[in-house]
Amino acid sequence: MLPSGMSRATLSVPLSLCVVFWATLPAGVHAQEVSARDRQAAGEAYDRGTSAYLAEDFSGAARWFETADRLAPAVAALVQATRAHARAGDERRAASLALRLQALYPDDAAATRTATQALEAAAGYVRVDVSCDAECTVEVAGAIMGHMSFFLDPDEDHEVVAEFETGRERLTATGAAGATVSLTFEAPPAAAVGPSSPVSEDEPSEDEANSGGGGVPLAVSITALVITAGLGGVLAWSGVDTLDGVPAFEANPTSEALADGRSREERTNWLIASTSIMAAATVVLLLFTDWGGDADEDDAESIEAEASLDLGGDHAILGVRGRF
Repeated sequence: MLPSGMSRATLSVPLSLCVVFWATLPAGVHAQEVSARDRQAAGEAYDRGTSAYLAEDFSGAARWFETADRLAPAVAALVQATRAHARAGDERRAASLALRLQALYPDDAAATRTATQALEAAAGYVRVDVSCDAECTVEVAGAIMGHMSFFLDPDEDHEVVAEFETGRERLTATGAAGATVSLTFEAPPAAAVGPSSPVSEDEPSEDEANSGGGGVPLAVSITALVITAGLGGVLAWSGVDTLDGVPAFEANPTSEALADGRSREERTNWLIASTSIMAAATVVLLLFTDWGGDADEDDAESIEAEASLDLGGDHAILGVRGRF
């Protein structure tokens, strides 16, 4: 059953366009090598637009048809988007799409007929024609314009933004109903890059001087050595403390003594692993250390590192203090 208020003639229009949608892809679209995924998504969007159009949801249909046209530009999608906007009462948007139809498909009969009808209803708006001296993207109120000519509401100040590869430029468009406003944008100059000063072969550059040769700083390696030595000391204490717990357990084999022995053994195992990892990391650091070939003697003498080890009956505290 047809929706109320819709004739069979109206029904046949979107269905027939849906059948020939991909056949109407312009030659330029094939040259752009639209991906198969985009073609599939465009076809799905077009089908949804057709369904919305048949349900007389013309605003929704217009959005779907425009989506299909963005994914894979085709005259059928753009024609249907223009018609849907007109049926939805958005004459300004329909007229803007009509300008695109005229520019992209001047020899297509359906496009010409649809564009003419939409433009006849655009007398109450101001037309804006934009030109850029380089490739640019135009947007108004945050919305990207798909074409360099479009319509805006009259008697209002509209900020039109042109985005170039080198930056953005802004101009204001204002006009009365039926008027045409032309805006010309010039790309902003690229950011100036100052000439690099020549560097003598015998004199290191500033970056090389600041990097100290590009190796690991000597202070880092010294700190790693101190920490490794400190961990070794804690490991030695822990090993002795673990062994000391064995006679205590044999003399008093209680569950508390067993738990204490296991705790000491677990602590020692963790220290073995930590010391091994730190020792390996220290070796790697030493291999890549900048051994002060470019450092001043005063800087080398200022490097100090000291480890402290506080051993208690049941604890060990490792401290590292340094000045670099």
